Amino acid sequence: MPGTIKNILFDLGGVLIDLDVRRSLEAFRALLAPGADSRDVPVTARGLLGGHDSELIDRYQTGDISTDDFIRTILSVCRPGTTPEQVREAWFAMLLGIPEERKQLLQELVARGYQIYVLSNINEMHVDWTLAHCPELRQARRLFFSNEIRMAKPDPGCFELVIRETGIRPEETLYIDDLQANIDAGRAAGFRTLHVPDGLPDIDGLLRCML
Repeated sequence: MPGTIKNILFDLGGVLIDLDVRRSLEAFRALLAPGADSRDVPVTARGLLGGHDSELIDRYQTGDISTDDFIRTILSVCRPGTTPEQVREAWFAMLLGIPEERKQLLQELVARGYQIYVLSNINEMHVDWTLAHCPELRQARRLFFSNEIRMAKPDPGCFELVIRETGIRPEETLYIDDLQANIDAGRAAGFRTLHVPDGLPDIDGLLRCML
């Protein structure tokens, strides 16, 4: 019947993939030049979580700067001898992968006939890591990454692009995100929404939210 959920549009970090931003912040602080203040690192906890208070992260997520530019900016406040590989390792430290229960949830949703999509504010290095370490995402019909579409949530254009390129009907799609601003933008675009600041429910709980 009209309005029945047929599709699920997932956010990635903090929803499907577990994050621990403290790991990256601590790793970056360890790379600082002697006498430098941790505030000199143009990376913040809120920015890493999508809070849009780090211009460097925002520009990297929308593809406005390259990975080389991003690493070069970080290296400018690091101790002499710090390598690009150390910066990469610090940047990857926050990524914990998809826990087993979420892998099973994805499998069950697909088995039940739901079409899976992903819309993520992300960057080139994290895309590379995600595609290498999270093969479960191959179950998604489309992956929309902010650095590739050149805009980031909560820009309404992100949701318009998903609708246009997939042909899905927003009223038949559950959009799941951990950030309220993104949820508000998805709801304004016509999607049914589920805000999960404390993590995804289990399969039974998620299905109840879809009724």
